[in-house]
Amino acid sequence: MNNDDFTKQVTSKLDGLARNHRNKAVVMNNVLEHIHDKPASRYGNWKITGFALAAALTGIVILPNVFDAEPANPTTQHVAVSPKLSPQMMEDLEMLSVFGEDSHSHGS
Repeated sequence: MNNDDFTKQVTSKLDGLARNHRNKAVVMNNVLEHIHDKPASRYGNWKITGFALAAALTGIVILPNVFDAEPANPTTQHVAVSPKLSPQMMEDLEMLSVFGEDSHSHGS
């Protein structure tokens, strides 16, 4: 017998017994009292507190960067600084730049 079939069989048997129980209301009240008597787990409060703290820190870090008061100046020019290339590397780069071209009008 499959585990799922066994679970369905037990569940259907218990459902049938619960429908036909003569003291159904008393049993339900006892179960509800038993559930309410259990102390609540404090881990749930810690999880929510941790989530709220993480959200607050994220807001503190991200929001000031989103609302930058200084407008970007589109006329500024950026200069890329790269180290000097050796003559051999320059020739290799030239060869790579010409590699995909169809017409060969660059000399040798």
